[in-house]
Amino acid sequence: MTDETIKQAEEHLQKADPILGKLIKSQKLLLREPRTDYFFSLCRSIIGQQVSVAAATTIFARFEAITAVNPKKVFKLTDQAVRKIGLSRQKASYLHDLAEHFIKNPKVYDHLDALPDDEVITDLVAVKGIGIWTAQMFLMFTLGRPDVFAPDDVGLQRAMTNLYDWEETPTKQLLNDTASVWRPHRTIACFHLWQSLNNQQD
Repeated sequence: MTDETIKQAEEHLQKADPILGKLIKSQKLLLREPRTDYFFSLCRSIIGQQVSVAAATTIFARFEAITAVNPKKVFKLTDQAVRKIGLSRQKASYLHDLAEHFIKNPKVYDHLDALPDDEVITDLVAVKGIGIWTAQMFLMFTLGRPDVFAPDDVGLQRAMTNLYDWEETPTKQLLNDTASVWRPHRTIACFHLWQSLNNQQD
């Protein structure tokens, strides 16, 4: 995403959703460079499933130190190494299966960039351990797709609850309905919401 596309997205979001617009005006969006290594990206997302950002960062750092995020090394991880990294057996099996896909064909997912979002999700969730949330993170952070929303993401749920002063945990319907006015720039909206959580911790 270029600075110009981000600016256009933010202008649209401010008009479409004044409450979100106030948040956008209050912070400068900090964007990371898109991840270009598909295996790295998918491993990172699998490790990040159902754990806090802090825990995922710690576990992935150990994983990276031991495997260099190399499919052959990941495939050969021993039980002892899995325990040292702090991976559950389930996630270790998911990573093992993913590594096997890349060992058999290092370009197994090189076609994804040419597919529409829904087809990317379909291809990815066919792999054991990759669910819709992981595929959505891949769309946002690796392929840089502009209009992705992940209603199952706990961070987004918390950020939206804070922003809109909801008294109860929002339903998926409420989350999707609220995000519908952000189209076609839901990804930028999500980035701002995640960043608002970081800012609250400062």
